[in-house]
Amino acid sequence: MFSLTKKTIEKLLNIGFEDEYDNDVNQKHVVNFSYLMFCVSGLLLLIVFFSRNMPYVVFICLVGLWVGVIGLRYSYRGYFLRAQLLMPIAKISQVAILSLFYFGAESGFHLLFLNVIAYAFIVFRADQRFIQYWIVIVSIVLFLVCEFLSPKGLYLTSFDQNLVLVCVFLFTAFYFAVVIRLVMNRLKAVNHHLRQLAERDELTGLSNRRKVLADAVNIFADSVINQESCVFAIVDLDHFKKINDTFGHEAGDLVLTKVATMMASVIRTEDEIGRYGGEEFIVIMPNTNLKEAEATMERMRESVENMLIETEHGIVIPVTVSIGLAPIAPSVSRYEEILAQADKGLYIAKRSGRNRISVQSIYQD
Repeated sequence: MFSLTKKTIEKLLNIGFEDEYDNDVNQKHVVNFSYLMFCVSGLLLLIVFFSRNMPYVVFICLVGLWVGVIGLRYSYRGYFLRAQLLMPIAKISQVAILSLFYFGAESGFHLLFLNVIAYAFIVFRADQRFIQYWIVIVSIVLFLVCEFLSPKGLYLTSFDQNLVLVCVFLFTAFYFAVVIRLVMNRLKAVNHHLRQLAERDELTGLSNRRKVLADAVNIFADSVINQESCVFAIVDLDHFKKINDTFGHEAGDLVLTKVATMMASVIRTEDEIGRYGGEEFIVIMPNTNLKEAEATMERMRESVENMLIETEHGIVIPVTVSIGLAPIAPSVSRYEEILAQADKGLYIAKRSGRNRISVQSIYQD
């Protein structure tokens, strides 16, 4: 039930931009949430005052509910600026009229201007500061007018005014809590996206050099501390320059992408793989002995060799890889030494005819 409600709310918040990833996502979430709250509060007020036979208040609430639906429709159809502007106009008008002529200052209903001010600062961008400042100024002026000039509520008893004050407090607290949550979630999403951009190789989707070397440091340190076996591998595409020269750079990019996907599918989930540079890749296999690592790399080598990579022109490009392996040795104190050994193994594999695996280490499991 909770999961269904959460999905429904997320769907409503995403009205008009389900597949959109731009800088205004957070603002649009706040706009849609504000309309939802405006409609819900308007509906509750309408029901309460209809039961008390207060036709003028009911009419104001009904108009507010209608405007809220229009705002959601604007958002759904992609008219974000209209939706953005209609919300504060509707909210300011409703709060001012009800506070000045019906509820009075003692009800605290005019405290809802705080929501409008928060809305203005979050929703409007830097290039919309003129609109933003006017909304804030109007809200502050009307708040002061309602606070000092509005008469005692004609339609509410003392108990009703206290009840409205409590409801306004809860509504405002809930509004601020959700808006802050939306902003924080957006910041987390942006930070995650930026981290992905900083750590992922754009072409292959694997970890880039910086990320895979950072993983190498952590995995090496954990393996040494826990006295666990660990194997590093450097994988290099054979004759990649020839592929680029013969079939073109687009074909070379296709080969890199396909091979990277294949290699990532062969290793375990706890293993790390990343693009080291050019056509070279690093594979880090924690808690793995040399025999197991050789078996994994042999499966990788065979899988790549058996691939049928076809260009858009129907040309099949044969691809093989050479692999250098190096396990952690007791005498090794830095991960760079393991990579250097794996690089030596790669050099030997290439000198021995390519499309093979070579182990370079003074220590064998």
